[in-house]
Amino acid sequence: MKKTLIIVAHPSLRKKSVINSAWCNALSGHESITIRDLYAEYPDGKINIAKEQALVEAHERIIFQFPLWWYAAPALLKVWLDEVLTEGWAYGAGGDKMLPKEIGAAVSCGGKITDFQEGAAQRHTLAHYLDVFDGVAAFTRCKYIGFHAVYDTYNPETVAHIDENCRDYLSFLER
Repeated sequence: MKKTLIIVAHPSLRKKSVINSAWCNALSGHESITIRDLYAEYPDGKINIAKEQALVEAHERIIFQFPLWWYAAPALLKVWLDEVLTEGWAYGAGGDKMLPKEIGAAVSCGGKITDFQEGAAQRHTLAHYLDVFDGVAAFTRCKYIGFHAVYDTYNPETVAHIDENCRDYLSFLER
């Protein structure tokens, strides 16, 4: 498996999360995976840019893991993107530190997969809402590898099968 940095952006990862917490627990024992909990690391929202850039440089693949909130990632992930992926480092003149990395996402969604269809209850597909990460990859000249998702997270049946989804997440990372 490629050396992978999981950037987790969940404001209540250890207190309220079931899915994202299970994903972190399932991945934590893998030698090639580094898990970075942004809300635990930066409760004041002030990102240590040099530290984060060094972590990115030390990995081949970056996965942004988060619950879908109002059709986007939680706010601290946006701050991280704005402050860490800087001109001259990630893009622009001399900005080659993201080459030849891969970018992907792992997302938990409260809605059912059938609701994430064009014209359905959520109006669009999850891929549509995650296009921003494809754009980030293109702008920083990385390869976008897509996303892993779990839907219907408020359903006890989904939670009961989380171990299977954790295995699917690991398979996504290994391909």
